[in-house]
Amino acid sequence: MSAKVAANTGGHGGNSGVHVAGTDASDIFAEHLARVGYGDLPVAAINAAKASILDTLACVYAGTAGADVAEILKAVKQWGGQPSCTIIGFGGLKVPPVSAVLANGSAIHQDDFDDCHDNAPSHPTSASLIPAIAVAEERGGVSGRDLIVAVALANDLTCRLAKAITAKIFDHPWFRAPVCGLFGATAAAAKIRGASAAQHRHALGLALPLVGGTWASLHHTDSSVRSIRDGLNYHNGVIAAELAMRGLRGDPEVFEGPYGFFPAYFNGQYQREEIIGKLGEHYETAYVSLKPWPSMRNLHNMITAVIDVMKQHDLHFEQISNVEMEVGKINFTRCRPVSLGAIPGKRIDLLSNLHFAVAGAIRHRNVPLALFHDAKLADDVILNAMPKVTWRVSERQDSASSFASFEIGRAQITTVSGQIYNGECPLDRALGHPSNPMSLEQRKSKFLECSKLAAQPMREARALEIIDMVEDLEEVRDIASLMKLLA
Repeated sequence: MSAKVAANTGGHGGNSGVHVAGTDASDIFAEHLARVGYGDLPVAAINAAKASILDTLACVYAGTAGADVAEILKAVKQWGGQPSCTIIGFGGLKVPPVSAVLANGSAIHQDDFDDCHDNAPSHPTSASLIPAIAVAEERGGVSGRDLIVAVALANDLTCRLAKAITAKIFDHPWFRAPVCGLFGATAAAAKIRGASAAQHRHALGLALPLVGGTWASLHHTDSSVRSIRDGLNYHNGVIAAELAMRGLRGDPEVFEGPYGFFPAYFNGQYQREEIIGKLGEHYETAYVSLKPWPSMRNLHNMITAVIDVMKQHDLHFEQISNVEMEVGKINFTRCRPVSLGAIPGKRIDLLSNLHFAVAGAIRHRNVPLALFHDAKLADDVILNAMPKVTWRVSERQDSASSFASFEIGRAQITTVSGQIYNGECPLDRALGHPSNPMSLEQRKSKFLECSKLAAQPMREARALEIIDMVEDLEEVRDIASLMKLLA
């Protein structure tokens, strides 16, 4: 850490959030964003960025099948404008960058399959990638290395902001993924534009009045907002970056000033060191989790525990009499009844239903994406597997749960012959966590699974070509070649 940074780290310990005179953390980060190049990134951050890029593209393809995405597609086509940026998965359709981010971004979370940070509640690459590729395609001549840098830096920023908030996740009405992610989206777009430190500062300042996203959509299951929020929010990052590059000036003291992000949205409850500590040395980008199954990440500890037991003891659905889950107050609310015919209308709600997810897991020894796209498969789980899954509430889950509302996955499986098997998955061991990562083959399989369920299903040969190109993204001289494949 530089002497300048070290001199300004006081006054923000604990939950005080009292801003002292000095350099705002946003100014320090803006200098960092402008300075860092590909050669400055650690290998772990590069590899994680590439893995997240492929993973997010997979989510976009699967999401193109969503009914809301189809309507957004109609809207952006009607708006028209300079056809400079590709709408992924629709045969080469191009629109202006803001429209492309709205359309592509709205596809990402349709299946709640996008990456996340388990200790910094956020979906970082949903925020960074789509603005970056839209701006890159419009600008032209942007290399794979440029894209990796933009995503790695933006993901680090999003995760640091989310991790800095000291309050528990439901203590405030603001959902951290979009409100923190907008700054990541802005940083990615500005980095691709070649912004100076001053331009990065202004871009972040222009993004500040555009911050939005509450918990409302989690509680109102008929709302489209939860599934399209990335498009709704992150096209604003492209706007903020573009205006800054044209000389417009943003609000100063973006993160810590009296009217800045943390005081205004989180009552000053943050740790400054989480934003700027070891900047350039430590990248939260490398600690992002990928999801092996389409569902809210908080469900993955329980799914991991159940599937691990089934694989360890070679159990199949017909052998299972009952699965009893141990849940705390949070996961109890995720054990909701489900009626037949829930797909497609209640898809986004099913993606946060622990009862349905675990039932799907015992039915298939997996939670396949098709469960949320095929009404017959979903109804089979509802009718035949959900009755086998029960739960009991335990206070020890509440004391052990993370500030992000994750619970330890604990389940007891009883077979029809009376054998009992217990499974447990700690908070940091859900499949996809950096301590228990998905293998390359699992990541490839996810991409293939998603591409087959796209609105326009992709040939496997083309999907494999995309996988190979992203794996060697640092060798791609111009991402126009990637965008051509993604069309």
